[in-house]
This record gives sequence, structure tokens and C-alpha cells, in this order.
Amino acid sequence: MCIRARWPPWGSGLGVDALARRLPVAVLVLAFVLAGASGCARSVSPALGPPMHIDVPPAIVTADEVTTEPELAARGERALLEQRWKDAADAYRLLVAADPTGPRAPEYMFDLGLALEGLEERAGARDEYLELARRFPTGLKARSALVRAATLDAYLEDWTALAAIGDTLLARPDLEDLERIVALGARGLALVEQGQLDTPSSTDIYDGLDLSDRFHYGERDVLPVAVAQLRFALGELRRGRSERIQFDPLPPDYLDKLDERCAGLLEAQSAYSQAVRSVDPHWAAMSGYRVGEMYRNLHRDLMGIPPPATSKTERQKQIFFAFMHVRFRVLLEKGLRELDQTVALGERTQDSSPWIARARDVQAEMQTALADEKAQIEKMPFTEAEIQKALDLMTAKLRR
Repeated sequence: MCIRARWPPWGSGLGVDALARRLPVAVLVLAFVLAGASGCARSVSPALGPPMHIDVPPAIVTADEVTTEPELAARGERALLEQRWKDAADAYRLLVAADPTGPRAPEYMFDLGLALEGLEERAGARDEYLELARRFPTGLKARSALVRAATLDAYLEDWTALAAIGDTLLARPDLEDLERIVALGARGLALVEQGQLDTPSSTDIYDGLDLSDRFHYGERDVLPVAVAQLRFALGELRRGRSERIQFDPLPPDYLDKLDERCAGLLEAQSAYSQAVRSVDPHWAAMSGYRVGEMYRNLHRDLMGIPPPATSKTERQKQIFFAFMHVRFRVLLEKGLRELDQTVALGERTQDSSPWIARARDVQAEMQTALADEKAQIEKMPFTEAEIQKALDLMTAKLRR
């Protein structure tokens, strides 16, 4: 029901002049306001103002529903926060498809990438981030998208793409310090994995470590991924340089080269052991595997040294074999300990990455090598205890 206002509102029959003499001005003003407010919408003349316009979001029609952009965006955000990755990905895919060049498209593409990461569809997430950066290179989300794409390329071991992203990021004038650390680590690691063991890979790695030290980034017990990547890259650099020293053919300064190779191994192990502290167990698995593999490789290269020319008889060759295997068995044992820890880490964290699978393969290979080595020595005309005693005597003689 519409109640119309009368003047005077009290129905007393008094005129305005009489009322003005009896009531204060403020009361009269209030009466006018109340009288106007008591009217209804249909009593207002169209001439008093334009009709109200309400913006209605355009509908987004799918095979299952009719919805709107605000509804879908709220649904996707809620699913992302609750880590319902598939629901979030479905919502953001629809939003991106509905308006691929709209003002919020970069935001939706970035969130779609996050949802795909949650689903462990890393290649798809990487491609989404790269597409975002390609379409909106000057947008606020472009830098963040490239940083996340770099992290995924390192996981996917796409070293060519990782080097390209590092170049792209480092060419940007608006890069922040943390993003620069990521970019230097990405390009440095990519170049090392492509076999470039000198500059510019080493320059990128050391520049990134210096920058992280300057800002005290990564000083806590658990390393952020950006610093773990740099430490892993440093380990890879040192490992690669160490393993350039080979023993076939046997160099004339064999003992000096062996010392140099072992020193490089220990320096690499030091860098890897810091990367193991990463907040992301993936980098810990990579580092643990590499340490075990280094010991395996050194053992393999040493066992490949042929008997000296003075070993002419079969017995002399057997003695050389036994000496080498008993003396350097410790390398296999150390490598196995590292791989055992890496496999155990994968089981604790339920990590199904290729690095855990590789660790299991090398672990089994080294266990077999140890068993075969002991079986071969057992067939020889002397015991392992006798070989160890002879080695001890030789070592004591060299120390005099």
C-alpha cells in the first residue's frame, strides 16, 4: 500500500502561517522532509530524474550451467584457497576462455597456472605462465609468471627453455632482488647442465649467491627454493669440473690428479649438502642423488684403471684387482649411504619425482657392484684380510 503525505500532516486545519507561529523552524523543516519521504515510487514524476540503470554481468553458458564472471571468479578463488585444484582449474579455464583479452585475464591465467601446479601438471602450468607473459608482457603478472615458469622448467629439466627464461628475466629493468636471484640461478644452472662449466655460468651462480648473502636471504635452517637452486647449481659446477679429470689413459701425475678429483668431489658435496636443506624436498632429492652418483662415478673410473705393465702374470693382475677394490670400496659405501638417505626421504615425503626413481636405480646398481666385487675376491687364492693387511703395510711405508 502506498501512503501519500498531506500538508499539514496533522490534519488540524491550521494554515501555514499559524503553524509557523506555534512551531520552531526546525520542526517545520522536519515535517516537510517526512512528508516528502512518505510518498511512493509511482507518485514521482519521470521528469524528476532518469530511470535507475543496473549493470548485469553477461552470462557465461556452459553445457552444465549458466553463470557469470563474478560467480565463477569467486568459485575459483575459494577452490584455490581450499586446494581443490581441479575445481579451481575448471573455473579459471572458463574465465580465460570467456574473455581471453579482458582486464582480469592475466589474473585468471596466473591462477590457472597455480591450479595446474597443484594438480602436478607442471608442463601445462609452465605453458600457461609463458602464454600470460607473451600476451601481457608489460602487465603486473608477467614477471611473476616468468619466475614461476623458471622454477617449473628447472623441475622439468628443460635446460634450453630455462636459459631462455633467465635471459628474458635478466633483460627486464623492473626486476626485484628476489626475482634477480631466481633468474641468475635459472640461467646459471641451465648453462652448467648444457656443459658450460666456466663463464658465464659460474658468473651467474656466484652473482646470485652474493646477492642472496647481501640481503641475508636463505640464512635460516630451511633454504628457500631460489637459494637451494643456486646451491645445487654450484654443486653441479664443481662436480662437472671434478669429473673432467679422467684416469684412462692413466696420467703421469696420477696421484696428484686423484687428489684434485677427490677435492672437487668434496667441494661439490659441500654445496649439495646445503641444497638438501631446501624447503622443497625435490631439491633435496636432486642433491642427495648427485652426491651418491659422484662417489659411484669416481669408483667406476678408478676401477677402470688397467693393471700396470709390471703385472704380467694372472696372480699379479688378481692382486692389483684386489688392492684397487678393497682400497676404494669405501667410495661405494659412502655413495650408498647417500642414496639410502635419498630414497628414505622420497618415501617420507611421498615424492614421486624422477630423481627418487634414479636414486633407487643407482642404489640397486651399487649394491650389486659391492656383492659382485666381494664374490670375485672370495674366488682368489688369498683372503680379503690378507689384502687389507698388505694395504696397511704399504700405507704405513708411504707415511714414513
